[in-house]
Amino acid sequence: MSLTARIEMEPGWESGLDQAVAAGMTPVFDARLGPAIVGDAQLLVPIDTARLHNSLDHAVDDSGRLPVLVVGSFPDEEGDVEYAPAVELGFHGIEQVQEHVRRSRTGRPVTVRAHTRNANTPEQPYLRPALFLERDL
Repeated sequence: MSLTARIEMEPGWESGLDQAVAAGMTPVFDARLGPAIVGDAQLLVPIDTARLHNSLDHAVDDSGRLPVLVVGSFPDEEGDVEYAPAVELGFHGIEQVQEHVRRSRTGRPVTVRAHTRNANTPEQPYLRPALFLERDL
């Protein structure tokens, strides 16, 4: 005795599958996976002013065929956290330092003039380790 089966795919089945997958993935990305990755990255990120730590967040981009989870540093009220890649990947080269005000050890404000300096910043990965953790969802 032989058993056979025939499967016919109706035209447009791919978009129906994409819609079903997207409907199931978006809530998981937004409510579980995104916050889990952000939480782990915030535990691993080095903290000086906490600006980078506070800028870490996630978003779900569902404008394409399938939803995409975006995790990383998002702009805050001061704009982009431009040094986020340098912390994650390290930076070796000349950088421009803008004029700014610092506090001395005694608490007095001191103006630091604009200048260039040779930076040799080692990488301090926080996002990659958080992304590559095995998770049960």
